[in-house]
Amino acid sequence: MPDTLAHFGIQIIASKALFREADARWIGIGCLLPDLPWILQRAALALGWANPVGLRLYAVIQSSLFFSLLLAAALSLQAAQSRRVFLLLTWNCLLHLLLDPLEIKWGNGSLLAAPFSWQLTSFALFWPEDMPPRLLALLGLLLFPAAAWLDIRRRELCFIRNKQRQAAGLLLLLLYILLPFGLFSGPLKKDNHFAATLLAENRSSSWIDFDRWPYQAGSQSILAYSGETLRLAVPFDSLPAQDGTLSGRGRFLSHSEVLLAEWHLHRSGRDLRSLAGLFLLIAVWSVAIREKRITIRRPC
Repeated sequence: MPDTLAHFGIQIIASKALFREADARWIGIGCLLPDLPWILQRAALALGWANPVGLRLYAVIQSSLFFSLLLAAALSLQAAQSRRVFLLLTWNCLLHLLLDPLEIKWGNGSLLAAPFSWQLTSFALFWPEDMPPRLLALLGLLLFPAAAWLDIRRRELCFIRNKQRQAAGLLLLLLYILLPFGLFSGPLKKDNHFAATLLAENRSSSWIDFDRWPYQAGSQSILAYSGETLRLAVPFDSLPAQDGTLSGRGRFLSHSEVLLAEWHLHRSGRDLRSLAGLFLLIAVWSVAIREKRITIRRPC
């Protein structure tokens, strides 16, 4: 998916063009919401809190448009102009999930119609290290802090202290957290992210696509998100001679060996750009709080 800075670059322009009073602070939140499950998934994996395949399915479900809008609704209920904020967050969640499939992500994509359909959407136009994501990231790095600073100076963001709103927001948040546990069968049946394939006892002859898995050149192997190491083989070309991040498509020769039909070694600072975007968003909201441009009041 495009990194966070790239999302900032295009979504600031698109949102400001569509919504007259669009605030960059809320645009930034809208850019983040569909990626929040993936950020939390990394933290949970690092702490060993859950089965990695189950955790992947949970993140797949939560990152869908439907669940992103549940979280957007929970947040917007706390704002004074809740309808306007919800529309802005909705637009940015949708735009985020339409931008993500533009990059080539084998075995990955956006869920736009879940829980009614678990078909992943993928347009696959360019790799993360190609020029379009890099240019958009540069645009986001320049445009987002400038737009946010102007909006901080021009207007306050007002939140409402109201028990009914807080209760409704909490209910939506609980649905966002708990409802995915009842929906695992959908992405499993569709074999989203090849989770069912990785869980199968007999994988021989099964096809698998994978997106940016850690690669070890010495052992010519990849580390699957399930936590297991898979050996790689290629019919014609040699594998990369250096460690890195690899995407590939192939077929299982045995339970732990994959014959690759295609592979791509990533040479991109995408994760660093996403991390920079996340810290930039935190900094923008921190500045707004420090400058007292965010207020909390009771309803009139």
